[in-house]
Amino acid sequence: MKKLKFILGIVLTAFVLAGAITSRADDQKPKPYPLKTCLVCSMELGMMGGKPFVFVYQGQEIKLCDSSEKELFDKAPDKYMKKLADAVAKLKK
Repeated sequence: MKKLKFILGIVLTAFVLAGAITSRADDQKPKPYPLKTCLVCSMELGMMGGKPFVFVYQGQEIKLCDSSEKELFDKAPDKYMKKLADAVAKLKK
C-alpha cells in the first residue's frame, strides 16, 4: 500500500509540474502580426467585411482573410513565413 501511494504521489507530481511548464509557455504572448494584408492572398485584411482569421504559428501571430486560407498556409508554412520576414524587412527600410 505504501508503494502504491508513493507511485501515485510521483505520478501526481509529474502531472502538476507538466501543467506548470505548459502554462508558462502558454503565458508568452506571440509576436504581433505587422502587416495590414493577408499573408496568403495579400489582400487588405477586413476588405471583405469580416474579421481576419487569426492564429499563432511558432510564436508569431498570423492573420488571414478567412479560415479557408489556413489550409494553403499549412501546405507551405515556410513559404509564407519567408514572405512575412521579407515584408517585415521591407517595412524597416
